[in-house]
Amino acid sequence: MAKQKVMNVSALKKLLNDIGNEVGDDYHVWLSSDEEGNEFLPMFESPELSLAIDKEAKRIIFYPSHR
Repeated sequence: MAKQKVMNVSALKKLLNDIGNEVGDDYHVWLSSDEEGNEFLPMFESPELSLAIDKEAKRIIFYPSHR
């Protein structure tokens, strides 16, 4: 597997701009994570690996890498 780039702020802004037409301002943002902060994980730049859009529940879900 090729090494994936970790998402930076510029890539996050672009991603949010790109999905702006797919999601409304009323969508909630969810993060797949541990509530206690026991581990800090990076998000890959590739949206195919780090993002899901749930239109029924009106939410976008970010998935950190467990590499």
